[in-house]
Amino acid sequence: MQFQFGIPSQAIFGEGSIQKLPEVLAQFDAKKILLVYDSGVKAAGIIDNVHNLLSNVEVDVVVFDKVLPNPPDTIVEEGGELAKNEQVDAIIAVGGGSTIDCAKAINILLTNPGPIHQYDGLNLVKNPTKPLIAVPTTAGTGSEVTAFTVITDTTGLKKMVIGGQHCGATIALLDPELTIGLPPAVTAATGMDALTHAIEAYVSKAASIPSDINALKAVELIFNNLEEAYKNGTNKKARTNMLLGSMLAGYAFNSAVLGLVHAIAHPLSVHCGLAHGVANACCLPYVMEFNAECENVAKKYKDIAVAMGLDVQGLSMKESAQCAIDAVKELSKRIDIPTLRELGVRKEQFDRLAEDALKEIAILFNPREATKEDVLRILEIAY
Repeated sequence: MQFQFGIPSQAIFGEGSIQKLPEVLAQFDAKKILLVYDSGVKAAGIIDNVHNLLSNVEVDVVVFDKVLPNPPDTIVEEGGELAKNEQVDAIIAVGGGSTIDCAKAINILLTNPGPIHQYDGLNLVKNPTKPLIAVPTTAGTGSEVTAFTVITDTTGLKKMVIGGQHCGATIALLDPELTIGLPPAVTAATGMDALTHAIEAYVSKAASIPSDINALKAVELIFNNLEEAYKNGTNKKARTNMLLGSMLAGYAFNSAVLGLVHAIAHPLSVHCGLAHGVANACCLPYVMEFNAECENVAKKYKDIAVAMGLDVQGLSMKESAQCAIDAVKELSKRIDIPTLRELGVRKEQFDRLAEDALKEIAILFNPREATKEDVLRILEIAY
């Protein structure tokens, strides 16, 4: 038996853990920090709280608040230039996956030469980065505990996946209270993103015993709490379980990587402007159906069905797998995930989407090899 498993971040999890920010920051003896966030987190009042906490520390704060969804390379380059010019000692990222990914990429440029494009791939970042504290405000990407940052190449029109050494956060502060004000639609999209991470990691060609354990627990937590978090966003137990599930899914896919769902979702975001989590949600059950044709994958989907709490006793492997697939479809309906058609995707875009999906690194880890025709068929069904 051989495998690789690791995570780049120390995780501090629990209600009120944001209060530990000054204590955590003090570990790095930083004199000047870059605070990275977007307009949504600012509007939610979370940044005011962060500023109040930082006022108790002797540190200069430089603000970078230009983060955009599916962060483009242009924004990363701007942030990297600001960080270098200001000679910051550390970075704090407060927000969802886009903010944390953007901050990770800025951190790379802080100690490594630009442009960011040259680091597209694995283990291409040579110089150690500065301390980065990631504070997630959504339960979705798990970016706070992974050694990957996904940045949009605005020239090549693709998603760059930059991963490996020097690409992760140093410390993750995971406070469920920060997700309480998350709008239902964002809760749904980010939650389905996390569920996709868990399911794809479990069936990945690079799966291992440690990634499997984390993936299945993540499936259990996310599947059984997402609808409640969507319908009753103030339910602290549901919010806590969602954030924990997202983190564990991050633990799983950081080593196991992902698969065909992400390979299709990335071009959907680049060419059609879809939010990453929604793009995943639209494709997930139909990629599961495609992969379930393989007997060894169907067996794994039965494990997923059991983790979801479904009664599959006495059912065949194929029937059990279909139960898991149907449960994902039904969950998507209950939390109002739209179709590709409803999202404005055009069928004439399918050819480019399919071609680009085959170029994504995640497709290499999918348990079943996919052709362009397979991807086109999945897009047609998901439409």
